[in-house]
Amino acid sequence: MAKFIDSMKQANGTRFVVTYRLNRYLFFQDGTIVIAQIPSPPGTKVKTNVDGYSGTGRYAYILRGPTGRIIQWIKNGTNVSACTNVPITGNYDNGTFGPLRCSRPSPYIPSNGFAEEDAGFVPTYVLQSVTELVGVHSQKKAMITTRVSQEFGPLRCLTQYSGPTTQTTCIDQAGFIVSWLLQNGSGYSSRSTLTSIDHHPTADDFTTLLRPTTSLLLPAV
Repeated sequence: MAKFIDSMKQANGTRFVVTYRLNRYLFFQDGTIVIAQIPSPPGTKVKTNVDGYSGTGRYAYILRGPTGRIIQWIKNGTNVSACTNVPITGNYDNGTFGPLRCSRPSPYIPSNGFAEEDAGFVPTYVLQSVTELVGVHSQKKAMITTRVSQEFGPLRCLTQYSGPTTQTTCIDQAGFIVSWLLQNGSGYSSRSTLTSIDHHPTADDFTTLLRPTTSLLLPAV
């Protein structure tokens, strides 16, 4: 179990752009999410912003919902910016959406929303979820199996149990999460599935979709 979790952390220090297909995933529900990161090299001097938060590296994601919902979140060192739109009819799951608005970079502090929106990073959330179930008493023991993906090669899959809830996480040889499935035993399931991976992020992956026109706005949930 510990080796499996350590393997998941291998990808944290690498450059990548990954795309996941989401089904009933957290507050995002359905859609696709593109995640990009460029960690700073070891030994990089850490900068501190005016609010006392320190950070390095560049991290971003873009969620696109099936009915036009968009959430983009970019963190560059100690600054964050965001893009979002809101429904003009219906709700976030099935409504129609208004025009997109994007914010200027602002100093990141945990209370400005990124702490919550960080769940949008599928690898971060899944790693937390896997770790939280370690040591949870269950009548069924966690087990690790192997399988082969035509696209991503050999996989290791960890299945964990907590009461009626079953969680299965599959990772490739580099530690990237290829699939995650949560089933609560009463018919509900939540899933994220890796559809593509690229190890060469570009500046476009960390640029807002539209020219920023407002102060920091929080992606609506």
